Amino acid sequence: MAEGLDQADQEALAEACDNIRSVSAGTDLQREGTPACSLHILLDGWAARYKIMKDGSRFIPAVSVPGDLCDPDALQFAKLNYSVRMLSAGTVIILPRQQARALLASHPAIANVFWTLAFSEHSIQTEWSASIGRRSALHRTAHLLCELLMRLTAIGKADGHSYDLPVTQEQLADALGLTKVHVNRMVRSLSAMEFVTVQHRRVQIHDWLGLSAMCGFQPNYLRLETIAKEFALKLPITGAHIRARSARDVPSSLSF
Repeated sequence: MAEGLDQADQEALAEACDNIRSVSAGTDLQREGTPACSLHILLDGWAARYKIMKDGSRFIPAVSVPGDLCDPDALQFAKLNYSVRMLSAGTVIILPRQQARALLASHPAIANVFWTLAFSEHSIQTEWSASIGRRSALHRTAHLLCELLMRLTAIGKADGHSYDLPVTQEQLADALGLTKVHVNRMVRSLSAMEFVTVQHRRVQIHDWLGLSAMCGFQPNYLRLETIAKEFALKLPITGAHIRARSARDVPSSLSF
């Protein structure tokens, strides 16, 4: 977050972000409809925004990884229309709204960083909406796995084309707008096509070019130009190539 800030900006940001807390998995950082007096910046671990629907089901419209603002809306609104929960144990900065506003008003460079994070989040939200509205279940599952690799690579949390996925199948289903059974089937299909393996909450992408081409993943919406070249599509993947992979046997079971 401090990239591009001068010494005075960095010192002011460090002073403002001195309330750092360790939190356990399942902890709610914000609850829908209750006063949202602070912003939460994720330093370690994973978090998610979620909504509980009228029928009791849950929808996850956003997943946060280290460096993300979990609830940028709290900078402006006294109450949020979503809750924020830790998906794993982690560490968060708690920044009171009024203190955050004063910091941004007195340090334009810091304000620019916050707005960039917020607008990048908006860009990701648009892509997630496109996935749920127009991509098939298989493609939206593949697209999310591609996105997470990019985001985790940018913060040094991926190992080549492999990364930890500290979520349950049920949580992944809530993020994809699918059932748990359907997500299991889609991941098994991607495994049978030899694109990816998801096992013991670890993702290994075996064929980045094939997987990203199959689901139409383009990294520009993530605003991560520094690593975009590494993951750019360089070879055409034909429809026959995808069909040949999809014809292979699907494993009967999968756990993560």
